[in-house]
Amino acid sequence: MRVHQGLLAIGILGGLGVLGACAREGTDPGDAVRGAVQVSDSAGVTSVSLGAVEELPAPELSADLLFSTRELGVELFRVGDAVLLENGGLAVANTGASEVLLFAGDGSLAGRVGGEGEGPGEFGAVTTLLASDAGFLAYDARLARLTEFSEEGEFLTSSPLSAQSAIVDLRPLARDTAGHMLAILGEQRFFAPEGMKRDTTPLLSFPDLDAEPDTLGVLPAQEWSYGGIPGGGFTRTEPAFGRDIVASGLGDRALIGDTEVFGLSIYAADGTLTRRIRGSGGGWTVTAEEIGSWRAERLERRGPDAPDWYVEFTQNAPYRETHPAFHSAVLGPDEMLWIGLATRSGEETRRWLVIGSDGQPRGQLDLPADASVLAVDADRFALLLRDALDEEEVRLYRYDLAP
Repeated sequence: MRVHQGLLAIGILGGLGVLGACAREGTDPGDAVRGAVQVSDSAGVTSVSLGAVEELPAPELSADLLFSTRELGVELFRVGDAVLLENGGLAVANTGASEVLLFAGDGSLAGRVGGEGEGPGEFGAVTTLLASDAGFLAYDARLARLTEFSEEGEFLTSSPLSAQSAIVDLRPLARDTAGHMLAILGEQRFFAPEGMKRDTTPLLSFPDLDAEPDTLGVLPAQEWSYGGIPGGGFTRTEPAFGRDIVASGLGDRALIGDTEVFGLSIYAADGTLTRRIRGSGGGWTVTAEEIGSWRAERLERRGPDAPDWYVEFTQNAPYRETHPAFHSAVLGPDEMLWIGLATRSGEETRRWLVIGSDGQPRGQLDLPADASVLAVDADRFALLLRDALDEEEVRLYRYDLAP
């Protein structure tokens, strides 16, 4: 991969530009929101300063369940991604079964696309879905190719990556009609002998799928905790309160961030920076009770037969002394986004802040703390939940944004 300098115009992890403002007593709530958030434009880049996100007086939103895969009796196996379709339906990458499930707007299962194989429309491992003008794109990480389907599941085209750029674990984020694609690697699998280390991942720009990608920058990715085990090996696990990359895409836009700081950037598929979002949140000190609960939970999940080395590793594993700045973020249409705020240990719900295309807060709602928002649009969102037995469920909701 070639290293292309200068395209990462302002930097993904730039310093915080936090502008906070307190709502004046007795003013209109809408004026308070607008006063707390600063939006500016310069050289084609929109900058949004949210201030202290927990203090934003965004209106509470309500959501109505449209359907649930569990209620429909649809079995899921390792959900990889989902995309909301223009026809009101939902496409879900059922990665473990090498298929894409298509749901109609009324919640009925409209079809199954793919199946294991290497033929047209088949998958080795479908991991990523992207909206396209004709329907949706499905990326097959094992076969290193993009396949386009109509919203009804009709096979349209198949575009393999060239041999020199066929990267296992590639994660496409955005693709435009000119053929530009922006992507990262899902995981570098960086190893260290002990302690905590952050993985890294390159931000890759493909001028087209037949060309070798440019590397626009190297990003901090997931954080891992390492320790030795008997016999000379080592173990790797997610540390308590660790940091991670945030990466989400929709059509020809990609959202990139890092939970270390409250900073997000939106890029076009050709690597051009279009928007920066900054704020402050999370960062609370981890208490002794919180780390004690985390260690007890890890040992309980391993069971009573956990080996002595694992018990020792868990009891002495390093951890972050502060909570992340935020949890995650998902990109919506026209550069709107949902931001999952940080939560304290033991909280059952997580607050999601909805930022409109104009950069202003449009609302907030509470969702189960351990749920993942898979996809959003202007009035719907898809949610992934896992129960105690690790069984998966996807729910589709409708919501109304505040005017």
